[in-house]
Amino acid sequence: MHAGAQSAYDTARLELVATLADHDAATTRVDEVRVLAEAALQRAEVSSRTLASLVRAMVQHGSDTAAMDAVLGSQGATDLLARMGIVDRLATLTGNLGDIREQVEIDENRSNSLQSQYTAAQDAVASIPLADKQAAFAAAETDLDQATAALAAATAAAQIALADSAQASASRSARAASQLAGLLGARLSGQGWATPAVGIINDGFGPRPDLPLPGVQPFHSGTDLGAACGSPVYAASAGVVVQTGVLGTYGNWILIDHGDGVSTGYAHIRDGATLVSPGDAVTAGQVIAGVGSTGASTGCHLHIEVRVDGTAVDAQPFFAAHGIDLGAG
Repeated sequence: MHAGAQSAYDTARLELVATLADHDAATTRVDEVRVLAEAALQRAEVSSRTLASLVRAMVQHGSDTAAMDAVLGSQGATDLLARMGIVDRLATLTGNLGDIREQVEIDENRSNSLQSQYTAAQDAVASIPLADKQAAFAAAETDLDQATAALAAATAAAQIALADSAQASASRSARAASQLAGLLGARLSGQGWATPAVGIINDGFGPRPDLPLPGVQPFHSGTDLGAACGSPVYAASAGVVVQTGVLGTYGNWILIDHGDGVSTGYAHIRDGATLVSPGDAVTAGQVIAGVGSTGASTGCHLHIEVRVDGTAVDAQPFFAAHGIDLGAG
């Protein structure tokens, strides 16, 4: 649930960023085209006014023919010169009229084109689903917050349940300690720990100059207790089974979590003799398996391994500190 909410949040965030970039670019385009359109409109209006002024001037002074008639009908030399100036001016205006008409058309076409581009740019901004992406991002953020809170609550509940389970197991173990010791043969300490198997130590923790079999590690991470095939393997203390099954040179294997970063492992278990499954709660001294010789093994024995925060430590002093002498019987 939390992983899905995180993925949805990341997707919504990226889509929102991309949409914001598109919106900013489109808005910039609107501003640019608006400035150009306004300038083109002003230029078109100036061109139109200029053309209108020329047309009015020509209407006021009449056509070229009328001007010539006026000139020919003149009597005085001074009057004749004035009328000749009017003819020259009208000729100039008539010559410019075509150019200005063409410029007016060019300016109006450009203004209309830019106005169309401005409208299209506004439509492009309006078509960008910015509000939808913002709403989707807000919803994804809310879902992620809720999933995170739910995960935290579930984790806290699981921790409480594990603590309750361990406490209940410890209580059951304490109540049944004498009975277990009598029936199973496991020695129990006052600290809630038990003998993992009845047998002598035939290999300790640490470097091994001589490897018993090819492929085994040169550093022995556990303590080997020699015991008869099929004899009981006991849970060293109360906890929860986290692993069972075949584990490389360990053969058949069980790992129990006792809380506070401490776990114990049991290797070389006999085929078909594993009596617990992952998730099972066990008590100190409970029979969990039978001694075997699976994996890299030269004979029936129990490899007992103690891990603190995931790192293997010497089992002998650890058990001794918890009231159990390994290999004492």
